Amino acid sequence: MSEQELFAEKTFTELLSLNEFKRIEKENQLFLEAKKYGLEKRFKDTLEKYKKLLKEKMPLEDNYSLPKSKYEIENFKWGNYTCKIDGITDKYNTKFSYIPVIPVERYINEDTGKEKVKIIFYKEDEWKELIVDKSQLSINQKLLLLSDDGLDVTSENVRYYINYFNEIMNINNIKKLDSISHIGWKENDFVPYDSHGIFDGATEFKNIYKAIGSKGNYDKWKEVVFELRKHKIIKLLMAVTLASPLLEKLNLQPYMVNLWSSLSGNGKTLSCMIAMSIWGNPEIGYLRLSSNNTQNYYSVVASFMRNFTCYFDELQIVKRSKYLDLESLVMDLCNGTEKGRLNKNSQAKEVKVWFNNFLFTSNDKLVKENAGEQVYNRVIDIEIGEKIIENGQDIAKVIKENYGFAGREYIKYIKEIGFEKIFDRFKEKLNEILEKTNATDKQASSLASLLIANELANECIFKDDYILQVEDIVEYINDKNDIRTSIKAKEYIISIINANSKRFDENNYGECWGIKDEWYCTINAQILYRELQKGGFEFNTVKKEWAETGFLEKNSTGRFTHQTTVRKEKGTYVRLKLT
Repeated sequence: MSEQELFAEKTFTELLSLNEFKRIEKENQLFLEAKKYGLEKRFKDTLEKYKKLLKEKMPLEDNYSLPKSKYEIENFKWGNYTCKIDGITDKYNTKFSYIPVIPVERYINEDTGKEKVKIIFYKEDEWKELIVDKSQLSINQKLLLLSDDGLDVTSENVRYYINYFNEIMNINNIKKLDSISHIGWKENDFVPYDSHGIFDGATEFKNIYKAIGSKGNYDKWKEVVFELRKHKIIKLLMAVTLASPLLEKLNLQPYMVNLWSSLSGNGKTLSCMIAMSIWGNPEIGYLRLSSNNTQNYYSVVASFMRNFTCYFDELQIVKRSKYLDLESLVMDLCNGTEKGRLNKNSQAKEVKVWFNNFLFTSNDKLVKENAGEQVYNRVIDIEIGEKIIENGQDIAKVIKENYGFAGREYIKYIKEIGFEKIFDRFKEKLNEILEKTNATDKQASSLASLLIANELANECIFKDDYILQVEDIVEYINDKNDIRTSIKAKEYIISIINANSKRFDENNYGECWGIKDEWYCTINAQILYRELQKGGFEFNTVKKEWAETGFLEKNSTGRFTHQTTVRKEKGTYVRLKLT
């Protein structure tokens, strides 16, 4: 330490801001420094002057008191505590914090009724903020977790902190505000476009919350997007994200759209980013999310985004995961509600809900041949064959720098029209799809939401020469007769029987499945169950329809199985008509 540093104002103000024990230690260190220069007396005299200034509450007090904040902390009551820039001390002169920490606002969540608290603390020359559950300020283990966020809390001082927070919040009139923990519709308001309380959501969602908004130049975004919308795929993907805010108001179930191609570099990710740029920042970590998540995390994100499309990139990551079942994921997300759970006190936790659709990119179809009807009904697979965006880098640069204007304009427009009129228009589209195609009611509803969303956006934003028609989406419709589980299971088991014809040969020395001729097959019931399960089917699910269509022959008492003897082996068999 130089002589100039030793006698600087900062040296003495920092020394006098320490508690008594640390001050003694620091004074001894500084006297040793003064001794090196032979200036012990000068240092002692200077220190006494600063002590006198402090005692007389002269300008030094301004350096010692709390820094100014945007919150009204000047008139706070401190009760049995002293809170200054050097920390917090109780009435027994015990300093348990070396930084000031103050609860400044209370948030009451409009959906749950639960309370959160905003606390501020001064560190590294600035006020920092945290929003925490109120319980986190009254339970030792929970409060200790805030040390990761920069709070000066340890196992030694945690009880002091708890008592401090309790007293300060009780003796002061802490400002109370309404809060929300999701975006999207809140009655007739659309968050965050319509201010409706303070966002108190989880920290990991703050980037998504901040991503919903505009940046750059709207005209520049329009110029690029208008040209891109000449491609049907781009127009469809934009319709997907525009349909999400309609689902809750039209009482429609969530659904998935999977943009896939076995080729790489043909614009899957960029196409989806263009669609998400309607609402805000389409970059990774904002409105573009990774698919590498747990099933529970998908539900949590969905409930937070609520009426905004959830876009997850590279779904093949999920398909390789041994911890996540893809068909189960489809059903969970498209049901629009998470599974009920109990907390550690055996009380029912709040069940989260959502009303949005989901957009995925992948390297193959999401729905496999052995999938059940419920999966086919909830998924729209869109294949990209050729490269659809040529100047990808230039387009990406524009949408990363200009985004978020169209979403606000679209929400304003649909609110002006009113959802009664929109529902009437939706029903017309739905009826047209059902008349012109062989779609199921559920898939027809999903596709109708895309067509009506595209139509509405065209009226208020894009004004394209061509609006998507039913004929444009026919290729994405699953024929309801082809996707029936019983028909798919029938086709599957016939192919298995034909591929294993030797199992029905009387000269076969291996596993005997039964007997078979040109018209009928009598197959061991356990083997039939086993082979169906290998293909993802269950006998009990399909047996009734098999019997109704004549594929399965019941026994004389109306049962689906027969007790009979085949090749001298008595057992339970199922008789199937092959032609």
